[in-house]
Amino acid sequence: MFRATEPPRVPEQPSPVVSLGSRGRTPPDPAETELVRLHQAFLGRVVDYLCADAGIRQFVDWGCPVPGTAERVRRANAEATVVHLAPTGAAGVLAAAALNATVLAGDGSGDSGTDTVLRRLHTSGLVDFDEPVAVLMTRPGTEHEPPAGLDTLHTMMRGGGYVALTSTAPRPTAERAFAPFLPVEPGVADLTWWPYPDEDVPAPGCGTLGGLGRVPRRGRGATRWR
Repeated sequence: MFRATEPPRVPEQPSPVVSLGSRGRTPPDPAETELVRLHQAFLGRVVDYLCADAGIRQFVDWGCPVPGTAERVRRANAEATVVHLAPTGAAGVLAAAALNATVLAGDGSGDSGTDTVLRRLHTSGLVDFDEPVAVLMTRPGTEHEPPAGLDTLHTMMRGGGYVALTSTAPRPTAERAFAPFLPVEPGVADLTWWPYPDEDVPAPGCGTLGGLGRVPRRGRGATRWR
């Protein structure tokens, strides 16, 4: 899977995407704007694969790293559901902009721990963990540790599914972040050209790594949350 004759080309036109963290009047940093654009393109390729090839119909946008994710899901599958888990302070902005998507405040950071967020997703009925679900835990940043709660998330995804991650950590650390998920080919690669392996693309990347992990379907049954 994920094979083609040449790597994807980066569009040359400027992008209107603005990071949710840049809410003042200070002009955006061009380097940051470019990284957000590349991140948006990476998420678009992930979403297209999950909808078209993996048959995913439930998406959780964990941390809402870039705008437009719900719209990309809708273009790939108009029947798919999208839940945004918005960082503190961004929920109102996203709620006003979201089209047919649910927005919950709290992304697992601070007082809204990951287990608490997962409990809310399950008990509210917004996500059916007995069916395949894709969790996009790809908020850009400088943290070198994997997102908290991946083991709990893996345990809850009884119906199977996928988790997308990005990391600025060194490659060995980024690769370990996918445990206990099974990396989808080609594994971790620079998000500029993922899903092409780094060794297949001679051009310089952006330095942020991305990848997709899978959990097999384990059958129906009670989850840990009640």
